[in-house]
Amino acid sequence: MTEIEARGLIAVHDGPGGPVAALRGLDLRVRAGEIVAVVGPSGSGKTTLLRLLAGVTRPTAGSLTVRDLDLHRASTAAVRAFRRTVVATVDQHYRRALSPYLPVAEVVALPLAVRGMPLARQRARAAELLEAVGLADRGRARLAELSGGEQQRVAVAAALAIRPAILLADEPTGELDPGSTDDLLRLLRGVIQGQGATAVIVTHDPAVEAIADRVIVLEDGRAVATHEGKVGGPDVPLVDSAGWRAPDVTWRHRPASAPVAGRPVAGRPAAPPRSVSEDAPAIRLRGVTRRYGARDHGLTALSGVDVDVPTGGVHALVGPSGSGKSTLLRIVAGLDRPDAGRVEVLGTDLATLDRDELAAFRALRIGVAEQARGLVPFLEVRENIALAASLHRAGMAAATSEADIDGLLDRLGIGDLARRRPHELSAGERTRVAIGRALVAGPQVLLLDEPTATLDRVTADRIAALLAMLGRDRTVLVATHDPALIAIADDSVELGRAADHRTVPAAV
Repeated sequence: MTEIEARGLIAVHDGPGGPVAALRGLDLRVRAGEIVAVVGPSGSGKTTLLRLLAGVTRPTAGSLTVRDLDLHRASTAAVRAFRRTVVATVDQHYRRALSPYLPVAEVVALPLAVRGMPLARQRARAAELLEAVGLADRGRARLAELSGGEQQRVAVAAALAIRPAILLADEPTGELDPGSTDDLLRLLRGVIQGQGATAVIVTHDPAVEAIADRVIVLEDGRAVATHEGKVGGPDVPLVDSAGWRAPDVTWRHRPASAPVAGRPVAGRPAAPPRSVSEDAPAIRLRGVTRRYGARDHGLTALSGVDVDVPTGGVHALVGPSGSGKSTLLRIVAGLDRPDAGRVEVLGTDLATLDRDELAAFRALRIGVAEQARGLVPFLEVRENIALAASLHRAGMAAATSEADIDGLLDRLGIGDLARRRPHELSAGERTRVAIGRALVAGPQVLLLDEPTATLDRVTADRIAALLAMLGRDRTVLVATHDPALIAIADDSVELGRAADHRTVPAAV
């Protein structure tokens, strides 16, 4: 039985230079009870496809039927009923769907509450799902007390709460360590099979492909190839309903080009490679502890952490989800203060700086790109960079010109995107814009949180090559689970997590 069928699906949105086609005649068929992984390079139309399947946006042309509902022509009321009773989504930007004001158990139960389920059943279902995603003891915590990976697992639990007939997930393992990924995928497959549900999962993660029944490859807005999941094997080219066949479906197997390698960034000459042991540490933490929330159900994100990060080079900050990587980056950036311990950056004890002095120090010496990229949605790419430059200007020797910004965008490989707005960019493009904002003031320390978490392998390799080049004349500390980033790093700072969520002392 066919659950989802698309024929000649076209989706067009407005861009700065005119209409942009995200899907260009896509054909897709998904059987009931099937798990389909959708893969493809950044910008190939994967997220657009999920939004159409969820009834969030309508096709521009072509046909799209999900559970016998024509989503192209159905009434608004019918689509709303479909979204309320049939489909659940895990968005790539999952934080937008999670209330920061409710305890985690209530976040998971909220979809049931709005559907009128009795309170006792809501609580039982939420407890069941939190245990399944490894967060049984976190039900009373709020989202701010959880790591990014833990928040992602909450989003999956909330999506599964209504026992949807169709689950749509966009990069559900993007911010998870391998162990958490395996646990979550076992849960997803078990729930999907147990409920007889159907799932379409957009991913760049081979682990997701391994649990899928079938993998569909998208490129340039079309389904160009397929292969069976679990077993894997070579991609089989597809011919669409109009007789079109992709001339090349080997994007996943081509080596990533690195057009930025060896080129200076933001007008600064690239320094020759340096030994990371020549100088005093750029970052030094001694006995750093940070706890969030109430004592009985709060999170000890860091506990007595000692870290030395050498000057220069790329340093990977690794550890399981919830081990405190994001918290450590925020403390080093001066965006958060530890409850105990000493933090020195570039020889300055951050505890000696008041709020204004800390902001000035950060503006001049530290660049930060967090997991939530935070691009201003109504500004163009060039304007986002210019805004960051203006915020740093008090500490800069000279104003940043438009030519400087255009040069930075070119070196990041996104010069042709200067007039676009964030919603028109792929995940990899948004990541490079975020790195550009962090670089525009020429910081000596660059802090990045999971910059390749939701990127395809080719784009992730390009980001890795970029970071390798940036480490030539500054200190780059990057929190990551990505083996490609760990491979180009000079060394690793490893955080561990005990059963009580405390972080064990880390060492380089």
